[in-house]
Amino acid sequence: MKKFRIQVLAVVALALATTVWAQSLVKYESKPGTKVRLDGTSSIKAWDVESGIVAGTLEIDSAFAADPTAAKPGKIPAQVTTTIPVRSLKSGTKAMDDRMYQAMNLQKFPRIEYRLTELTLKETPKSANGPFNFDSKGELSLSGVTNKVSFPVTMTRSDKTLKTSGSASVKMTSYGIEPPGLILGIKTGDEVKVTFEWVTGVSEAK
Repeated sequence: MKKFRIQVLAVVALALATTVWAQSLVKYESKPGTKVRLDGTSSIKAWDVESGIVAGTLEIDSAFAADPTAAKPGKIPAQVTTTIPVRSLKSGTKAMDDRMYQAMNLQKFPRIEYRLTELTLKETPKSANGPFNFDSKGELSLSGVTNKVSFPVTMTRSDKTLKTSGSASVKMTSYGIEPPGLILGIKTGDEVKVTFEWVTGVSEAK
């Protein structure tokens, strides 16, 4: 009987801990003003494509959100999931866009997805509005392939808005993408630099 009570108490404690965890994160949602840019090279010149669409949410430790200047360097509880429609990436040239969509297998994999797995504060912020400097780890899914990625990110906030910015370099071939050819035998390079400014706002109760 005593053993049974201990097991019940353990289950209750776990449930309470889960509830506290769920309540300890402040949720932010995507807002207008976001920019994502991909920069690459070719055999004759550099190229870039851009998107202004990033759907998803960012949830971060409520204690950090309340007073970032009291936070110590180390892991910060956070969750991030984002998606970018492949078709929202535009170069300004339809022929290049079509080749890019084909190389990325748009019909089968219409979205780029990212999930955060770890967020580490590098230094105690000097201001409640930032900048907040982090190292991040996550999983990037593109063209049906998921790889682990890590890169630094910086957050700044104003009122109820939080802007997260950063950059990372990835290789197309790491995601099973053959660097597309352009015209007249022009070839694109394998490495692509991804730069983003993700604007989010505090999620309103519905």
